[in-house]
Amino acid sequence: MAADCGMFVDWSQMGDVSHDAAPGKTEYKDLKELKQHARSGQWAKNHSQRSAVYQQLLKALPCRTVTPDAAVYRDIVGNSNSKCNPSAYPLPDFVDGTAVPCYCLKAESVGSVHAVISCIAGQFPDISHCPSLPAVTALLLHWSADEAQCFESVSRMLACNEPGRRLLDQTFLAYQSACMTFGDLVHKYCPAAHKLMVATATDVLEVYSDWQRWVLGDLPFSFAARVMDIYLVEGYKVLYRVALAILKFYRKQRSATAGSALTKQDSAAVRSDIQAFVQNIGKSVTPEKLLEKAFSIRLFSRKEIMLLQLANEKSLQQKGITVKQKSYFHKNMNTAVFNIDNNQKCFLSSKSVCGAFLSTDWEERKRGGNKLSFFGTGECFVFRMKPEMERYEWVVIKHPELANASQATDDEQTGANNNNGGLQSLEKPATDPSHLSPFLSARHFNLNSRNTSMFMAGNIDSIIIGGGEGNALYIDSELNHGRTEHCLTFDNPPLCAESFQIALLEVWGFKDAMAS
Repeated sequence: MAADCGMFVDWSQMGDVSHDAAPGKTEYKDLKELKQHARSGQWAKNHSQRSAVYQQLLKALPCRTVTPDAAVYRDIVGNSNSKCNPSAYPLPDFVDGTAVPCYCLKAESVGSVHAVISCIAGQFPDISHCPSLPAVTALLLHWSADEAQCFESVSRMLACNEPGRRLLDQTFLAYQSACMTFGDLVHKYCPAAHKLMVATATDVLEVYSDWQRWVLGDLPFSFAARVMDIYLVEGYKVLYRVALAILKFYRKQRSATAGSALTKQDSAAVRSDIQAFVQNIGKSVTPEKLLEKAFSIRLFSRKEIMLLQLANEKSLQQKGITVKQKSYFHKNMNTAVFNIDNNQKCFLSSKSVCGAFLSTDWEERKRGGNKLSFFGTGECFVFRMKPEMERYEWVVIKHPELANASQATDDEQTGANNNNGGLQSLEKPATDPSHLSPFLSARHFNLNSRNTSMFMAGNIDSIIIGGGEGNALYIDSELNHGRTEHCLTFDNPPLCAESFQIALLEVWGFKDAMAS
């Protein structure tokens, strides 16, 4: 193994990594010890040991019954260990133009990466969008005995079918919702970095769409290899952690060099600046410091990630966005133009611009006659544009335990709203939603309206968004005056001056561009 697993590597670039030492411990029965060794860099100096550990980890992945292995590759491609020009094996469209990072590979080994990915494309016809594949394949080739073994390793990552675990996004829906989830996590856990992005980039989502490339592609090899150690043990959430740590270090450097002189730039310039920082991160940060920062963030649980991912996937699906659309992908996050269904609305009040994204047609308000009652789903959110863009989602997204409050009595579910004439709550749920995620339960069940599900309401007297001790937005029947308060549904501060006169009210109903 010691001689074979480094045949693709340019050892002059590998520093003090040993390629001929006998491997140390390679099999682990204690998961805690395995995780500790992965995080501490136990395998970083012994190339053969790391290769053997990786093979054990990949072979242990639960995969689909029919998963292509090394023998399949040899049957298709042979044992050539390609030294051909990479153009002989053009990369498939699903990598979205992403080039193969060389890392510490020999120049001719890039052709081997192309050959492996070309065979992957033939064996996995369902893959439609996977920009991280070139980086993952290039990294695994460093610790592979031949192209066939690398092919089998990548195939097992793609075919992993363990519930609740994924290693690589393979569709645009999964990839784009992950970008949106990363943006949500930055906003919550790295507010200073998010404020920097808002202050400097014309399109924040466009910047955040690069987050996977920072980790898998732009990081130098010594950093990427340490990330791969933990990624194969702990899964996808590691990528989020490392990307957040990168953004924290970037903000620190950017703030130190720019001071208060922060100006708006084209998003492409900000993306290039972050990429240059990541590619040269070794000048200011060690791999140990990066990982220490990543795991020091008092972060989200896997459950929270799944909820955010589910919410974002649902949002994209309902808009008909499941394949890449340039006009959507580059939509400016700093405008109030939302690509939403023709049954969904966005309200804006002028000067101090604030509003809401609403998931349900206002026709629903007529079901209760003139009685003011709440309806809608957990996809609703409120926002403001000044002093900077802020979005306030359904409180249960951040606090899933509130969904368990759904088994309330009729008395508990009847509440009055300040100054709004005694708003009536939703009816008692007929079924226990506790087995569903809070996001799904919002669509199929009526939760405790006192603190979780006062999304939208309206009658001939007023329009109300958000409830529970106050309204996120209240607009009178003449559409001239309004007010905004903290409300329990979205846990938001007042979105502008608490009482305001409406200079302009806009209602947007967009028809899905994908609809026939």
